[in-house]
Amino acid sequence: MEFWYLTDISRLSNERNEMQRLEESSTWLKGTEWRIESRLVVRAIIMAHEQIYELQLTYPDFFPATPPFISPVNTDDRWSEHQYSNGTLCLEWGPDNWHPDVTGAQMFESAYKLLNAENPLGESTTKAMVPSRHFLTPGQSIRGEGWRFHMTKPILNYLSVYEEKTVGQVTMKYVVSTGKIVYHAVQINQFINEQLPAPFKNGYSKEQWIIYRTTAPTKSISGVKKTKELFDVIKTYDGYELKLSEDENGEMTKGIILIDKESISHFFYFFEESIHEVVIVMDDIPNKRIPDSCLEMIGKRFAIIGLGSVGSKVAESLCRMGATTFYLVDEDLFLLGNLERHTLDWRDLGLHKVDAIAQRMRYISSSVDIKTSRLNLNGQESNASLNGVLVEISNCDVIIDATANGQVFNLLASIATTKQKPIIWTEVYAGGIGGLIARSRPILDPKPHIMRQAYQEFASSSPPFEFSEPIPYAHENEAGQVFIASDADVSVIASHMTRFVVDTIVAPEKSIFPYSMYVIGLTKGWIFSQPFDTKPIQTEHLLSDDGSTIVVDEATKADHISFLINLLEKSDD
Repeated sequence: MEFWYLTDISRLSNERNEMQRLEESSTWLKGTEWRIESRLVVRAIIMAHEQIYELQLTYPDFFPATPPFISPVNTDDRWSEHQYSNGTLCLEWGPDNWHPDVTGAQMFESAYKLLNAENPLGESTTKAMVPSRHFLTPGQSIRGEGWRFHMTKPILNYLSVYEEKTVGQVTMKYVVSTGKIVYHAVQINQFINEQLPAPFKNGYSKEQWIIYRTTAPTKSISGVKKTKELFDVIKTYDGYELKLSEDENGEMTKGIILIDKESISHFFYFFEESIHEVVIVMDDIPNKRIPDSCLEMIGKRFAIIGLGSVGSKVAESLCRMGATTFYLVDEDLFLLGNLERHTLDWRDLGLHKVDAIAQRMRYISSSVDIKTSRLNLNGQESNASLNGVLVEISNCDVIIDATANGQVFNLLASIATTKQKPIIWTEVYAGGIGGLIARSRPILDPKPHIMRQAYQEFASSSPPFEFSEPIPYAHENEAGQVFIASDADVSVIASHMTRFVVDTIVAPEKSIFPYSMYVIGLTKGWIFSQPFDTKPIQTEHLLSDDGSTIVVDEATKADHISFLINLLEKSDD
């Protein structure tokens, strides 16, 4: 590792000169001592109101790109309101406003201003409040808090009008992750938290809490550490003796939501005779983060066939963009070899992909409606079962083929043609060299079989793809090197496919795409001159040449109509 004070001698010289100048010109900085510990440091004494403060300035590894930091020599000393939990003083310059021209001497000057104003070791008559120069984000402010409650606007609104001196029942569920416990209110009396996803409501651990609104002010509640002390405060102000009760399973009440006189909500967990305060994570960010056009997807039914590395990404992305109704089809299991490119993770190993993806989507959106099938569309299955799945697919508003399987495509293309439904399909080329996205919309595009034929003609007229494909998503060159498509490669093609799907649903006649078939390059090779080399394939000229019109003479037509009428009459008998 390079040390800045060895590679930037001019800056080191400037730092030493400025430090010496400050010590000589000031009356409050004394005894500067340069040291090399794990980093370059300067120890010094700051005199403020005749009090002695022994400090250490540490130059960081990437100085002067990042600011030095000052802390007490004795790491246990806590002097200031502007001091981080690790002892470092919060001064005028930090990561948010640092400039490389600022010197270590100026950092000592800032430390003197803070200590001289606050006078933490001096008389109270000479102490002053120093305003903070910055704002802490919620993430910064609760970084060390292990117990949290997720507060949403609907819950906050309910608590704000809760009736005084009324005990209510609260059903809590919680998630334990990364050493933190996060509570979610499932129900508070008659209030139901509709934002919680169904899998969460049906699973996870449950606790019974109570809710109560007191006339006690905030200051009488803050700092209370014992259950008895808290109940005594309530009895003093309200004349009410609060008691813990058992639920229907004999479990004691685990906690309380206590709303004080100033309408501030306190969350306390009962732990034997003590109480533990649960901090509030206020989630008041507007939920609307999708384009207005995506609202058109609400209520539309999306059939996604193939929930592999591409299909899983498309399904989750559509769910996040506002789509609510899905029919997912895939018979495959999620195994170790799928981890590199799939949206699922190790916890889903051994499950059917379609079931695990459906569960993830239900966690993404509480309003999603998903049906699934584990049928193999081109495998040995019951004819009746296969027919049922195909009927479900045909009832959807758009068909998405993420299988890259020719047999499945032929089947889905036939359904799309018969039922006049749009179909979108894709293929990720071996080695991550690029991919294909295509769609066929009734009336607007040629039929899918015709479009696929156009693609095959395009590919046959292009230079030959000179690599073999030893495994899916991989190609091998003449030297035996194997190139495998990465998750990033698959994600790019999946994202393009998703945009194609959305455009097909929300803007069927005002598409932003001038073509309905593209090949997209992700690296130089085959027909691609460079990454992102995109080549549209013309298909409009094929609209009038689909070869699907069969002329039937009038006599044959009349015979068939008579045949069908007879069948209908028999079925009525």
